[in-house]
Amino acid sequence: HLEMNIPCLLELLRIPYTGSSSLALGLCQDKGLAKDVLTAHGIPTPKYRVMFSGEEEISGLSFPLMVKPLREDASIGISEESVVRGEAELRARVKYIRETYHQPALVEEYIEGRELNVAILGNDPPQVLPISEILFLNKGADQPKLVDYQAKWVEESDAYKSTPPVCPAPLAPHLKDLVVSTALKAYRVLGCRDYARIDIRLRDGVPYVLEANPNPDI
Repeated sequence: HLEMNIPCLLELLRIPYTGSSSLALGLCQDKGLAKDVLTAHGIPTPKYRVMFSGEEEISGLSFPLMVKPLREDASIGISEESVVRGEAELRARVKYIRETYHQPALVEEYIEGRELNVAILGNDPPQVLPISEILFLNKGADQPKLVDYQAKWVEESDAYKSTPPVCPAPLAPHLKDLVVSTALKAYRVLGCRDYARIDIRLRDGVPYVLEANPNPDI
């Protein structure tokens, strides 16, 4: 949560550095603010609400919903319990996020679709690297498809073994072009520079931006 402080210090000392600015790092770490910017620029992102107390109204959102910490990275706080299907589950999960991570919860509509990672390098113009797709193996129709903490970091876990990446992702040319243009637009409007990764869920031909990672694993 102090990630943006280092470039802030470098900026004050007028020391050049690579990567996104302190402002972009701070913006992307607050997932609610980042989604505000994406929405303002017409970039598809799942409908969302930031819940500070857990008592807020959720009108306008449709279950199932995804609940995660507002200001974390690396899938911290994400598990199968993060996908909730009713109001009681929602309130309980928001309470868990608040008590465990001491921050608000981001609540957004769960998008059932293909999980794509779009890595981008450079600025003028930025270059999109081959798109990577996370496969979800051995998942039942009623199980949420998530890259949770275990899937990302615990190599001996079933979740890790059943979510292999495929790169390049097999995408029809028109879908690839749409994903690339959406990722580049998100990269620009969020102020990313030098390198970043845009995470996308593709459903019914629509690329929904989940979040941007300005200090990513590429």
